[in-house]
Amino acid sequence: MLRPRLSYANVISSIALFVALGGTGYAVTQLPRNSVGNGQLKANAVTSAKIRARAVQRSDLAPTARGGARGPRGPVGPAGPLGPSETIQVKRADTVPIPVGAGGAATIATVTLEPGSWLLDANTTVVFGSVESADYFECLLQTASGEVLVKGLMRGGGTPGSVLAGHVPVQIGTTLTVQTRVNFLCRHDNPVTGAAPYADRTTLQATRVGSVENR
Repeated sequence: MLRPRLSYANVISSIALFVALGGTGYAVTQLPRNSVGNGQLKANAVTSAKIRARAVQRSDLAPTARGGARGPRGPVGPAGPLGPSETIQVKRADTVPIPVGAGGAATIATVTLEPGSWLLDANTTVVFGSVESADYFECLLQTASGEVLVKGLMRGGGTPGSVLAGHVPVQIGTTLTVQTRVNFLCRHDNPVTGAAPYADRTTLQATRVGSVENR
């Protein structure tokens, strides 16, 4: 019986068949390190089951995915206090005589305010003849109903026959519950020597504020 002779072509084809059959098994069971990339993965191939728990860090996520799910809208908070929203200023270009003697007073400026919190700032210059050094001129903010909000004092003095002047500032923050007329008054309870006193360059300013806290 004749033994078949091996040719070069038969040997080469047998080796190619072995490599083809055995190479596929090697590729599946022993992938070289770092050989799988984005191109080798099918779409949707990586699922939640394939990811180890707590293996994905926040830095691995896209910026748009880091915020997490948006929760329901919370309740509306209370409204904050209103800031300054209105200023009323009254200026007197004329002079106003200040009566002397007990019980006398001159209204030198007035303003009507709506309910709310207000900062009141009033000032005037009192011009007068000489008075006893112990005497005081008194200027005050008072409501139309007679409630005194704040007082300012200026001490008298001077030599007989002299004419003096002094600045009297008055300021207060107050909260009004109803519409109120506030008057700026000045008075002097005792006689003066020489020129009768009067108020000059008077200003009354009211600014609405969010709230007034007395400390």
